[in-house]
Amino acid sequence: MAGARPWSKALPPAPETMQHNTLEVDSNRWLEQDGTAAPIVAQYPQNEKVVGYNDEKILSYGNGKIVDHNDVSKQVVAFEAYDLQSELSPPEEEHKFMGLRRKTFFILLLVVLVLVIAGIVGGGAGGAMAARNKGKPAPVPTNTSVPTPQARYAKTGLAAIQWTDSNGTLHKRLYYQDNSDKIRESAWDNSTAFDSAWRIHVISDAVKPGTPIAAAAGYPHASRNHSLVKNVYYMSTNDELFERQAPSNNSQAWENDNFSGLYSGSNSTFLTAYWNQNFLNVSQELVVLFQEQSFANGITQSRYTSNSTTSNPWVANNFGFSQPQGSTFAMSLVSYRSGKHLMLYTVDDGKHLQQHEYTISDTDLVSTAIVSLTSSSSTGLTVEPQSPLAVVAQDNQPLYTTDTLPECTKNTPLTNLILFAVSDRTSLVLSAWNCSTGFLDQTSEIKPLQKVDTTFLSLAAMSDRATGNGSVYIMFDSGSGPQVEEWAVPKRAGDPWVTTRNVTVDFGL
Repeated sequence: MAGARPWSKALPPAPETMQHNTLEVDSNRWLEQDGTAAPIVAQYPQNEKVVGYNDEKILSYGNGKIVDHNDVSKQVVAFEAYDLQSELSPPEEEHKFMGLRRKTFFILLLVVLVLVIAGIVGGGAGGAMAARNKGKPAPVPTNTSVPTPQARYAKTGLAAIQWTDSNGTLHKRLYYQDNSDKIRESAWDNSTAFDSAWRIHVISDAVKPGTPIAAAAGYPHASRNHSLVKNVYYMSTNDELFERQAPSNNSQAWENDNFSGLYSGSNSTFLTAYWNQNFLNVSQELVVLFQEQSFANGITQSRYTSNSTTSNPWVANNFGFSQPQGSTFAMSLVSYRSGKHLMLYTVDDGKHLQQHEYTISDTDLVSTAIVSLTSSSSTGLTVEPQSPLAVVAQDNQPLYTTDTLPECTKNTPLTNLILFAVSDRTSLVLSAWNCSTGFLDQTSEIKPLQKVDTTFLSLAAMSDRATGNGSVYIMFDSGSGPQVEEWAVPKRAGDPWVTTRNVTVDFGL
């Protein structure tokens, strides 16, 4: 990180086989996973699940072609013929046909032939047009517009999670909406063939077009006696927020979970989620952030907690600051120690990116930690309200010694890498923040990965605490429809950004 002073502190090893005390899962979109124990398939109590549905079919979509035909008009021109004769001399005897003078006969015959030929040609053309138009829909009015794939997917969500299991296998999952409005999962595991192992599953029925998407993962009841589960959050067609859950080792067993139907989101809300688990005292906190219909100009947090003896219901509270309806937001870890210390990034009325220090155990944000990116940076950066936004943590403590590590890193040791699109979505901006140097523009670091003649549609980010690996997923359109790339986040400042692979996705276009 050019000019930055990043840092972090390594965690002490956990007792017995555990590498860390907590499991961090940022749906927004990343999961941090300690995977030292083999997953065991869980038996779920009946009162904790609502049986859902699963659609394994991969649907295709075709655009109908509408052909417009211009009206054909025909005219028949009649001619009048006159036979003028001089009466100055007696008329001469002349030959007649059917009682008519020869000239008059031939003129009438010519008119009849013209009319007959015109009728034949007109009837044939009309029949041909009728045959061509048979079975075709009526032309639509010219002022009717059909959203292009680029416009459609500029409004939909993208979410990702990853974890490392007890065998050291890295698992990655990406969630997006297809052209039939269903949520799909692209799954990759590094124990299978590289770059050809992405498998695609449909995990929901049709949901709200352009739905936001968030994801998180963790162990039920904060116990490794259960199999790791994947949670995906989205909006239904009637604007209710839903939670779909499936075991990590079974992408065909998706069910609606307890969060489903509790809240109604505002029409253009974003979603983000985070799952913190402590395996030593068997406690956990799962939070989902959104804009609720009844609090559309702010952010609502819904929080689920449990420990070894008690499971509490979801409880919602509203944050005490204004957030324009439909404005983007995202969050990321700034400390591994408690697993509860986060930074939340929002966009205000002036399109300024705001930073809020955030502890998920608290009901309010720390008001003294709100900082404007634009006032803290000489670049004057602004963020469009609906811009794609992703934040991922980077641990730079190994770059420092005990004597050179900034004092402030005792509480906030991690660097946040903030990625968002410019107003016309033709390029991406990268800014890095840590407690010592503040915000630094690092867009030049990703310049080799940017593309020309491209629209950036959506972003998702995630990091794996166990391995330190971070990834950013870029949905873009260079003219041939939406695609997704995976970019590897540098483990340390100064290391290069690289494109890891193309993600196999299927939008059903």
